[in-house]
Amino acid sequence: MKKLILVFLFVLLSVCVYAQDLTWDIVFQKGRTPEFIPISNIIRMETGETFQFSITPHSNAWCYIILYDSQRKVYVLHNERLSANIEKFFGPFQLEEPKGTETIYVILSLERQADLERLISVYNNSQTQADGNNVFRAIQRLQSSMIGEPASSYIPSGGTTRGTSSQQYATRFSGKNIYVRTIIIRH
Repeated sequence: MKKLILVFLFVLLSVCVYAQDLTWDIVFQKGRTPEFIPISNIIRMETGETFQFSITPHSNAWCYIILYDSQRKVYVLHNERLSANIEKFFGPFQLEEPKGTETIYVILSLERQADLERLISVYNNSQTQADGNNVFRAIQRLQSSMIGEPASSYIPSGGTTRGTSSQQYATRFSGKNIYVRTIIIRH
């Protein structure tokens, strides 16, 4: 009987771990006096303006943030694990000449992305355009492997920020175990 109970508990635990999905919030702010912007559309800004964003995973997750700028250069902004329920801030960043499109790829995953990490490591050591393009292609492969847009919703994330009275809103994603979210900024 004890063996049967242990087997049942093991199966139940395995099902719970397998069924786990990733829920996370992202808050995007533009300007020195924060204006909270939804990331679902192209964000229009002026050269010289600043932006920042924060990510809060609701479980431990691997996070990779890659910037592909208007000059087709690749910058690795983050390549580490994030802890559950701890908000991580990125920025502020300032938009610089030349004008164009800046694309930020936010990859969150419950599992480590070993191939992407390897390519990021090679790129960080070499800083060549070819290795940057390999990172970019790996992100595109991750995007194409996902079926459909992940479920998202806008939620109030509370409080006031730096003396302003505007409500802060976050975009919440939930329902999958990996996300490749693109943020497009035109200036």
